[in-house]
Amino acid sequence: MSTRFLAMSAALVFGLCSLPAHAMPPGPAPHLPPAPPQRLDAPGLIGQYAVEGQVQRMLTNPYGEVDGLRLSDGTIAKFPPHMADALTATVKVGDTVRVIGRAEARGTVRADAIVHAGNGRTVYDQPPPAGEGRVLPPHLRAQRLQPLQAEGRVETVLTGPRGEANGVILSDGTIVRFPPESLRLSVQAGAPFAASGLGTRNAFGTSLEAVSMGTTLSALQPLYDRVP
Repeated sequence: MSTRFLAMSAALVFGLCSLPAHAMPPGPAPHLPPAPPQRLDAPGLIGQYAVEGQVQRMLTNPYGEVDGLRLSDGTIAKFPPHMADALTATVKVGDTVRVIGRAEARGTVRADAIVHAGNGRTVYDQPPPAGEGRVLPPHLRAQRLQPLQAEGRVETVLTGPRGEANGVILSDGTIVRFPPESLRLSVQAGAPFAASGLGTRNAFGTSLEAVSMGTTLSALQPLYDRVP
């Protein structure tokens, strides 16, 4: 779903209800950025990279779908959300995995395959079979969203394919996503951060798409001057 649609949905929801501020205590010192993943030179894998580590956290998008992993060394492995069921059936938090894919920014890999190091089971990035796994239309997907707020310190800065900041993981595990062009404050590990927007909470954690951000909930600034 586009950020524009989320913004429009947020305007409607926040016009009807609001949530009390919920301050999160400062978390532990942020992890140092992980080393770049190792390049693979095996036949058929030229141009791909691999990194191995223990799964620290499942990453989710604002709709509650698992779309990646965070390893204990800080590496972010991105994976398509339509493969969420296969991934969560194969890999659990605490498992050691080998991620094979294409390196993006430092410490971030777009995974083509995720291998469970203990039993060898592998999940590949592949399109859904015809007639299965179809993405719901925007108005139906939006029904999953609820108004959420988050506040804490930045543990990890999430990035896009060109290294642009497009989200953060806070010290309590909350994931906040935002479009790079809307970023109006400096975001770095250890910095205070707050946001309100639309998202979900489930067994894998809390994730939201921000419509306002700031250093505290009392100092939030809208990302969009207006929503048509």
